[in-house]
Amino acid sequence: MGVSVSGFDALISALEQSPDKLQRATVTRAAKLAEQVAAQAREGAPVKNGQLRNSLKSYVEAHGDQIEGGVKTDYAPAIYHEFGTGPVGDENPHPQAAELGISHRPDGWVYQSEEVAAMRGEEYVENEKGGYVYTEGVPAKAFMYNALTANEDAILESLGAAVEEVFTK
Repeated sequence: MGVSVSGFDALISALEQSPDKLQRATVTRAAKLAEQVAAQAREGAPVKNGQLRNSLKSYVEAHGDQIEGGVKTDYAPAIYHEFGTGPVGDENPHPQAAELGISHRPDGWVYQSEEVAAMRGEEYVENEKGGYVYTEGVPAKAFMYNALTANEDAILESLGAAVEEVFTK
């Protein structure tokens, strides 16, 4: 009397292909999720001339078995709006300010702005005259942080579903 088992070759083949299938499925989902977070960050970002909002882009990068995704910007002032500045930033801090060790300048300061000079009808000559503004900073807007935390559950659920789909097909 003997026992016969079949299908091992197909099972082994499916298991060998699983890592590549899982990575492709995860990258595809991560790209959609990153764009969802970026869209929400754009909605929450302050608007003056649109530069900040237009600079927010989603990204996904695969490094070996790690996949990283999120929202990035090359607009230098974005960090000031996300985390706040000066005493106003201290009064209205970013949700992770303490955890990240963020500190702000304790007093106000003067800066020069070509835009302000134009609004006042002043001549703008860098470091000479026109467009000087006094500020005590800006509050933290946390638009990127808020977009990410608002989507945490959806991200976990979607990526978990990708794993489930790969291993149940």
